[in-house]
Amino acid sequence: MLSVNTNISSLESNSQLDKSRKKSEQLLDQLSSGTRLTSASVDAANSAISQTLEAQVRGQNQAVNNAYDGVSMLQTADGALSQLQSNSQQIQDLAIQAGNGALSSANRQSLQQQVDQLTQANSAIVQSTTFNGTALLNGGNSQTFQIGANGSSDNQLTVSTPNLSASAASGGLSSYNSNLNATGTIDITTPANAVAAQSSISNDLNALSNSRTQLGAASNQFEAAINNLQNSSVNLQAAKSRISDTDFAAALSQLTQQQILGQAAVATQAQANVSARSALSLLSG
Repeated sequence: MLSVNTNISSLESNSQLDKSRKKSEQLLDQLSSGTRLTSASVDAANSAISQTLEAQVRGQNQAVNNAYDGVSMLQTADGALSQLQSNSQQIQDLAIQAGNGALSSANRQSLQQQVDQLTQANSAIVQSTTFNGTALLNGGNSQTFQIGANGSSDNQLTVSTPNLSASAASGGLSSYNSNLNATGTIDITTPANAVAAQSSISNDLNALSNSRTQLGAASNQFEAAINNLQNSSVNLQAAKSRISDTDFAAALSQLTQQQILGQAAVATQAQANVSARSALSLLSG
C-alpha cells in the first residue's frame, strides 16, 4: 500500500539504525574500557559474579600483605634472638674460661666486666625489640593475623612471642636484668660461680633455640599461606577475566558488522523516503 501518513519502511529502517547505533556504542565502550561488563544492564548475572570475584581477589591480596607483615615481624624477632644467642654463647665461653684454676682474681674480674657488658646488651635487646610499637621479646604478647579473604577463624593465624624478661624458671633469660646498667647479673668471679653460670647460660641457650624454632615454624605457616593465597588469587582473576574482559577480536568483528548494518539501514531509509515521495508524483500527475 502506498501512503504518506505512515511510512512503515522508513520507520523499520530507523528502528534498525537505532539498534545498530546503540550496539556500536556498547561495543566501543567495551573496546575502550577493556571490560565487557560496562554496566550491570549488559549482563546482570555475570556482573554480579564478577563483583563477587573482584571482592574475593582484593580480600586475598590484602591477606597476602597481612601475612608479609607477619613474616616481617617474625624476622625482626628472629634477628634479635640470633644476637641474643651470639651474646649468650660468648658469656658461656667466658664462664668456661673463668673456671681455669690458673687465673687470678684480677683475671676473673676482667672477664666479669666483659660478661656484664654482654648481659647489659642482652637486657637492652629484650626491652627494645619491637615491631610497630609491639614488644616482641618482653611480655609474651600474642598477635593475630587475618590471612584469608573471609572473617572465619580458619582464616586467622595467631603468633605468640617469647617473654624473655620473665624469671629463668618461667622461660626467661638468666642474663636479663630490668636495670640496663646492672652488674653481676651473671657472676663468674669465682670458680664455683663460673660453674653455676655455665648451667644458667646453657638454659638460656636452650630457651633461645626453642623460641627461634617456634618462630621459624610460624614463619613457615605464613609462607605457606602466602603461596596458597597468591595461587588462589591468580585463578580467581583468570575466572573474572573470562567473565568480564573484552574479547577484542570478537568485539571488533561485531563492531564491523554493526557498522555495515547501520550503513545498510541508512541506505534503506533513503529508499523508503523516495517511495513516500512517489505518492506525491501521482497527485502532480
